[in-house]
Amino acid sequence: MHNEESKDDLADLFLRASRVIRGRWRENLIPLGITPHQSRVLSLLSHAEPEGLRNSQLADKLHIAARSTTEVVDQLEEKQLIIRTPDPADRRATLITLSASGKAQIGELSRLRREGMDSYFDKLSPKDRKELTRLLEVLDRENPRPPRGDCKPIGRDK
Repeated sequence: MHNEESKDDLADLFLRASRVIRGRWRENLIPLGITPHQSRVLSLLSHAEPEGLRNSQLADKLHIAARSTTEVVDQLEEKQLIIRTPDPADRRATLITLSASGKAQIGELSRLRREGMDSYFDKLSPKDRKELTRLLEVLDRENPRPPRGDCKPIGRDK
């Protein structure tokens, strides 16, 4: 029998749901040979300007270090899903864009994401889904992610 102290709290339930959703997404990507990080880069590039993004811009959007982005971009280039071209504004930099295969992959990723999320959330009534969406939008709006430069390492309050 559960009492109030033994019940999972809201944060635990939310984190568990998030882990399940991420796990399902990871499993759905296996047949495509793409990791979740790679899918995120492809998605960002699909919404970028036609000239593409620099590695540093991708890193900023992903909230990770540029060197971490380089590895994912290398993997996507090897899979011929992205193309690197010299940046005409800065000869030291390159621009990253989707290849024709990468653009085709975006449609498949969207379909897989939609199907995966539908199968997770279809346990809720349409009314409950609408309410959950509303609540998550409130949390997203009221708790924006801090800019990358404003993040402080844990334990360093200087």
